[in-house]
Amino acid sequence: MRLRRKCSYWADAKMSAHDQLVLCLCELTRLLWKLLLPLVILCVLLVAVLVLLVLAVRLWLQSSRNARRAREGRPTVAFFHPYCNAGGGGERVLWCAIRALQNR
Repeated sequence: MRLRRKCSYWADAKMSAHDQLVLCLCELTRLLWKLLLPLVILCVLLVAVLVLLVLAVRLWLQSSRNARRAREGRPTVAFFHPYCNAGGGGERVLWCAIRALQNR
């Protein structure tokens, strides 16, 4: 509405249609530029909050994991065999390693 009033004001001054269009586009560009800076600041702020939130959750999970390890007192062992599902005997190798560790 504000742009239309300015454009109609300049139309009363007997400007050509091209000049009116240029003036309206100039005003529209100024308005969008005024809106762009707050949007960029808001985006940067939201990204910073998201990064801080992710880091906080990561720190919380690490501390809870370390506390759990301290309570249990036993080490946690994990097995990874890349060819366990290939059907060439990898499953047996994995289960034999687990059985040997349990027997130990």
